[in-house]
Amino acid sequence: MTGRLREKVLGSFYGAAVGDAMGAATESFSRRRIEEVYGGRVTTFQKPAPETPAFGRRAGQITDAFGIPWSLARQIVRRGAVDARAGIDALLEWSEDPDVFERFAGMTTKKVIRQLRESAGSMNYWEYAGRLGNRLFKSHFYALSSNGAAVKAFVPGILNPGNPDQAIQDAITICMTSHDDRISISGACAVAAAASRAMEDDASVESMVDAAFYGAGEGLERAPSDAMSYPGPSVSKRLDMAIRVVMKGLPKEERIRLLADIVGTGPAIAETVPVAFALLVCNGGETMPAIVDAVNVGDETSAIAAIVGALTGARAGLSSIRPEDRRTILENNSMDIEGTGAQFCALIEKRSRMGDMNLGTA
Repeated sequence: MTGRLREKVLGSFYGAAVGDAMGAATESFSRRRIEEVYGGRVTTFQKPAPETPAFGRRAGQITDAFGIPWSLARQIVRRGAVDARAGIDALLEWSEDPDVFERFAGMTTKKVIRQLRESAGSMNYWEYAGRLGNRLFKSHFYALSSNGAAVKAFVPGILNPGNPDQAIQDAITICMTSHDDRISISGACAVAAAASRAMEDDASVESMVDAAFYGAGEGLERAPSDAMSYPGPSVSKRLDMAIRVVMKGLPKEERIRLLADIVGTGPAIAETVPVAFALLVCNGGETMPAIVDAVNVGDETSAIAAIVGALTGARAGLSSIRPEDRRTILENNSMDIEGTGAQFCALIEKRSRMGDMNLGTA
């Protein structure tokens, strides 16, 4: 395992964990409410206040925004591959803690897990795909095209360094196990493609944003025929809007305020994903400044900060995340990030060797 690969993989895992746990204190709050409750911007781990979904948990504990991706990474390592079963088993594993499941599972994820439990995990992929979406939520399609698909998409992304096309394909496989609609797939593929680019040694913010646009478009094109089609905004067009907002010649705080007011920071994937990338751009790809801005942007702060942390952490590496923050994550969560990270790196290298062998015999 090369040192640089380890830096990037662990940077992505820790970045996502720090973003999620720090954002847990501000989740569901408006920007004004965050300042009222915490006396200003939140820049360190805080004990979640009443009214937040994480109330009662310790400062530094993660929520679903990293809990589900973490389970997915572990399942991929166990199976040595990305397949539908890895996505399904990750959801079931994460939901084993009833307090975590009931407290943090979004409407889509909760519905999917309950359906999986009823089938005792026996439903095969082709029976399962295309059955998740229905008219249960009627006009609330955001609940189906939600950010749950996006927060775990960095995992197939970093598994495929410099190979956004394979990252996109793997993201679609995972997405179909929980968010089988075209908008969710588009948003997930934007994150996966950007994460793949972030793993390159010469990754730039521009190359990651370009990859995000590519992934969003390819996700729509490659979505399986049984993927559901819901009315909703385009991830690509919202992404373009978000980038334009933060490129304005205004003070940074004003640009972020406009971003939240114009694009929105809610649970829809067409809000969460564009805002995450806009904050990445606004901070020049720097990890901690981008995470802190995501934590204070309001509403879906855990999801936005987890995505931002995963992407910037992959690009800048482990050293871009404060050592004290990494310690807090390990002290407050039962996760062997170093051990699983090493296994994840080994799988990346194995897949790379297999790919080289296939090219050599083609």
